Amino acid sequence: MKYLTDNYEINRDILKSDFKDCSDFLLREVIISGRRAFFCSFDGLADSLILSQMITNPVLSSEINAETPQEHFEIIKRSVLASMEMNDVETFEDCRFFLMSGFALFYIDGCRGALALGCQGWNKRSSEEPTNEAMVKGAKECFVEALNDNKALLRKRLKTSHLKLKQLRLGACASTCIVLAYIDNRVNIDSLKEVEDKLKNTNLDTVSDYGSLEPFISGNVKSFFSTVGNTERPDVLASKLLEGRIGIIVDGTPFVMFTPYLFSDNFSSLDDYDNPPFYASFTRLLKYLAFFVSVFLPATYVAIGSFHQEMIPTTLLYVIASSEATTPFPLVLEAVIIHILYEIMREAGLRLPQQIGHAVSIIGAIVIGEAMVSAGIIGEPMLVVVALTAIASYVVYPLYESVAVLRILFILLAGVSGMYGLIIGTGALAVNICALNNLSVPYTAPVSPLTPSSIGDTVFRQSWKKLAKRKFRIYDLEGSSNDRK
Repeated sequence: MKYLTDNYEINRDILKSDFKDCSDFLLREVIISGRRAFFCSFDGLADSLILSQMITNPVLSSEINAETPQEHFEIIKRSVLASMEMNDVETFEDCRFFLMSGFALFYIDGCRGALALGCQGWNKRSSEEPTNEAMVKGAKECFVEALNDNKALLRKRLKTSHLKLKQLRLGACASTCIVLAYIDNRVNIDSLKEVEDKLKNTNLDTVSDYGSLEPFISGNVKSFFSTVGNTERPDVLASKLLEGRIGIIVDGTPFVMFTPYLFSDNFSSLDDYDNPPFYASFTRLLKYLAFFVSVFLPATYVAIGSFHQEMIPTTLLYVIASSEATTPFPLVLEAVIIHILYEIMREAGLRLPQQIGHAVSIIGAIVIGEAMVSAGIIGEPMLVVVALTAIASYVVYPLYESVAVLRILFILLAGVSGMYGLIIGTGALAVNICALNNLSVPYTAPVSPLTPSSIGDTVFRQSWKKLAKRKFRIYDLEGSSNDRK
């Protein structure tokens, strides 16, 4: 049965059957002014104090003279209940959803609907300092797993009626709440509708985390890079929404997605706008340099050492030759082995319990830093290259996953065909990046296609006096006359 009926026993028995063998399901039957009624909720999801003080006590102590059950229901709804969050429920599916979201359900015999009353009270984590996006001068708060808390953190940052938080329910088997966050006078309405349609057509059983939605929102071009960004900082999301982007908040995860996402977004942070322009520009240049070092340095070393030794200064060539003469493997195999070992140790340190995680770094230093070099398995110059690459890859951490795979692919290309293969691979990567496009915004904007008015805050950071005049919007980069509605 889909809809609630006016039969008390049928509605009660269906809910009891749905939650049979659920020890945390609570149902209390009562008599109110001569009519049968029941309250139900889930222990641990609903706050028992709020439930008793704002819902059950006022209803049970009320004396109402009503001719029909529906009139009785409306009087309680309008004059008795003290709960601010109140939703009319007509289907059993909605009953199940609200109950498992921490609401209490109230039903009176003879009515064809019920009330879902907000009294959520589960344990939740407080907003603490972000762990993945640490800022020296930025705010020390982050999103949490509770959807309502995340909406409040964003609303606190953007005190404007133009901030809209549209809630959807996704999941064919178990529903999950999703919130579309946008500023209605800055977002592109067509793009907003496109994102909403993509979310509604995901056809997932449930949304366990934000990562399961990302492929549905991003573009159709296959790439190592994503056109959907994510952040755990309310201030970052607020700044993106002010640019006309769309945020997607998923219940149960502390990371919030936003789109469109640009390649240049990986190299900027909120600290850039708290530091002087000259220093912010300097750090951005370092990040771009670190990205190229982390992707191309090992492959360049393999290509030059294997095929183009004439490009190496004579003194350095003697050092490399004497070191590599004692190793049994070619340069390309050395580079692949040591990078795979590094990724294994990194993953082990990430997944191990915190108390013993430091042991991985000690073992790694002994195995790679001492034993492998002393045994002549890995050359010392290769170890230096890998160390520089590893450090550089953490400078642009949002791109770490992409860089880790691309690095090995470029090493293999360089080991097979030298600098020629490396140049061809770089060209293919550039074409792939330029082909990425999401919601009519190119991934490489504002560099390609070139938008002179917006390029000032890409590599170099302009002063706030100039940024305040620019009034940047993400859809200014479309290269078309697509009007915002």
